[in-house]
Amino acid sequence: MKRALIIDPDTTEQHRFSQVLLNLWPFIDLAVGNGLNDAYRLLTQSMPGLLIADFYLPDGSGLELIDQVRRLYPESPRIIITRHDDNAHILAALKHGIDGYILKDQADSGVKRLLHHIGKGEPGLSPEIARQVLRQFEQRDSEHGDETTNHLDHARARGLTNREIEVLALLSQGKDRHQVGETLNIRPSTVAGHIKAIYLKLNVSTRAEATLAAVKLGIVSA
Repeated sequence: MKRALIIDPDTTEQHRFSQVLLNLWPFIDLAVGNGLNDAYRLLTQSMPGLLIADFYLPDGSGLELIDQVRRLYPESPRIIITRHDDNAHILAALKHGIDGYILKDQADSGVKRLLHHIGKGEPGLSPEIARQVLRQFEQRDSEHGDETTNHLDHARARGLTNREIEVLALLSQGKDRHQVGETLNIRPSTVAGHIKAIYLKLNVSTRAEATLAAVKLGIVSA
């Protein structure tokens, strides 16, 4: 990979993805920007060998940029980076012809692995996104499938995201935040943030209370 364009309003994420790319390809030519205006200015200077864009930019949508690069440089891989792991965002991105969908809470090692695959012409999806895509093709008329869907619906009704449901299930199995992070390939600090959100949404303050709530929601068995 010779060139890459990173468009993200978060300078911390710009730096993070830049470091991962440089670790993979030490001599890569990197360009970074905050939004569409920056992206279009940089595109006039050189073709991106790789485009990495956030879903939401200060002056528009990353999908608009994805479309533009797909038309102008169809051979350049196009990646969405985001914190959104719901079906609506995933399907919208897939319809725009992305080559990768990477969640920002993915650990650097996981991001590096996905970018390596994308660099070889393979699709790159964060594990949770791959699971979401596979769920679209699961049988929905079996009793077990219906029960699982109902349980997830109950959990989502309490405001839990898909990632938070995964974290809660692992916590309920007795795993600490480091073990949860290893299982989901995300950073322990990210797990801690998810735990805080889970406790707030479920109105609990201890692991025991969270586990009980998980059982009541059907996320785990008693």
